[in-house]
Amino acid sequence: MNEDQLRESPLLTVRAADVAGIVVVAVEGEIDVDTADDVLDALRLGFEAGGPAVVADLTEVSFFGSTGISTLITAHELSEEHHTGFHVVAPQRAVKRPLQVTGVADVLALYDSIDEVLSALKPVPSE
Repeated sequence: MNEDQLRESPLLTVRAADVAGIVVVAVEGEIDVDTADDVLDALRLGFEAGGPAVVADLTEVSFFGSTGISTLITAHELSEEHHTGFHVVAPQRAVKRPLQVTGVADVLALYDSIDEVLSALKPVPSE
C-alpha cells in the first residue's frame, strides 16, 4: 500500500501508508456524517491488504463526534473479521474524551503516538 492512496476534501484529508509493514491511515480534519465513509473506506482497504495490523492515526482530527465513534466501532468489527489488529492513535482530547465517555476506549487499543503503537507491535526477542 503506497501513500498515493489519498482522499482530500475541504473538511478531510485521508492518507494511507505502509510503515514497517503496518498500514497507517492518517486522518486530518473533521470526521462527521459527510466524511466518515472516506475514513472507513481507507481503513477497509488497510484490512484487505492483509498485514498484521491497521492503525488509524487521528492525531490531526479536529472534530470527532458520534459518527466518528461509529466509524471506529465498524473498523474494529472489520479488524475482527480480517483477523487483523486495529490500533487508534488519539493523543488529543477532541477524540480521546468521546471514546472514554462512551466506553469505546475500553474496546479499542488507544495510543498517544505512532511510535508507541509500533513499539507495542514489535515482537519481543526470545532468549
